[in-house]
Amino acid sequence: MNDKDVEAEDIFGKAFIVMNAQVFPIKKPITTIGRKINNDLVIQSSQVSRFHAEIRYEDGKFVLRDLDSTSGTFVNNDQIKESELFSGDLVLVANIPLLFVDETDPLYKEMEKRTDRLKKKDE
Repeated sequence: MNDKDVEAEDIFGKAFIVMNAQVFPIKKPITTIGRKINNDLVIQSSQVSRFHAEIRYEDGKFVLRDLDSTSGTFVNNDQIKESELFSGDLVLVANIPLLFVDETDPLYKEMEKRTDRLKKKDE
């Protein structure tokens, strides 16, 4: 097993897409999003293209790519062709909001530490 395999083991399952209070873990290097049933994340909306976008894990980061969709892909209200994702980013696939959460993101870890301190004060 090489360093990249170890890193991948540490990453997959610790990043998620949240849609309509449902949590979809990212479990592999390429996660596809679209209307067609053979996508990893299927969104039943006529606004969403059959193969709308994908999230790739490459070079130690998650990258969202629009796959020439009809309605577009947005990160924090900016239309993108490709964008690095950070924990807390709001992704719009056509008009469907998705939240990207990455528990390995340093910002996420810092937020967890601060929140944990608050919980301990209240106890």
